[in-house]
Amino acid sequence: MAGAHLSRFQGRGVEFDEVRAYQPGDDIRSMDWRVTARTGKPHTKLFREERERPALVLLDMRPAMFFATRGALKAVIATECASLLAWSVMQQGDRIGSLIFGDDNEHIQLMRPVRGKRGVLRMLGNVINQPHWQQRSSSLNESKTLEHILHRASHAAHTGSLIIIVSDGRGLNETCMNLLKRLLAHHTIVFVLIYDVFEADMPNVGQLQTSDGQQQRSIDTSNHHLRQQHHDCFSKRQALLQALARRPGFVLLQCATDDDPFSVLQASLGR
Repeated sequence: MAGAHLSRFQGRGVEFDEVRAYQPGDDIRSMDWRVTARTGKPHTKLFREERERPALVLLDMRPAMFFATRGALKAVIATECASLLAWSVMQQGDRIGSLIFGDDNEHIQLMRPVRGKRGVLRMLGNVINQPHWQQRSSSLNESKTLEHILHRASHAAHTGSLIIIVSDGRGLNETCMNLLKRLLAHHTIVFVLIYDVFEADMPNVGQLQTSDGQQQRSIDTSNHHLRQQHHDCFSKRQALLQALARRPGFVLLQCATDDDPFSVLQASLGR
């Protein structure tokens, strides 16, 4: 199937590109005899090979994604961003696959890239069936989970793929950064960082009661050290991604829970 991307493969393809003057070494079988006869000078045809580009969406559905203080849950915003990007990939004629992950190996759903809207609809079906919509579970080691997912992506994605990661970046560490750099050597990566404003800047509002539906805890937001520690935690993973965004082939987008995903993606990727 013809796609919108130039192939990395060398040699003559099946798609006609242009006609130019013959140069020594050109394949004589590609001569354009009509233009040669009309101009009186030898001309040859140039071809290009187009192939569809597979895309793999890594969608974070860990318990921490089911949180927000304004707008919609991070999981809802992440699903909207992943859906918009997946439909866009499909409309370009490319294959779309997905890897939806929770907090353990039992909640990882890998779907290989396929053509057409079937890939997008299967991704959305897997999102809807995520058990965390109904019941949260206690988070395991978030860094180990993210490391495992990036390892899975490196094996699942074919060379030259577009990898779309939609996550809040929790558990991002040096090991994950090295894995992302290795992926970047063979793929293009779009990382959509989903966050709540409360994560970036905890306001001083006194005592806050928090609950995950099972446990309840109190947070003293008047504690300056606690607020600073909270801010530093978010800033650290943001800085790691921003450093990676300076490398070719890595695109970083940031979308808050009270943002409109369509507007954010259009403003960043529409160019």
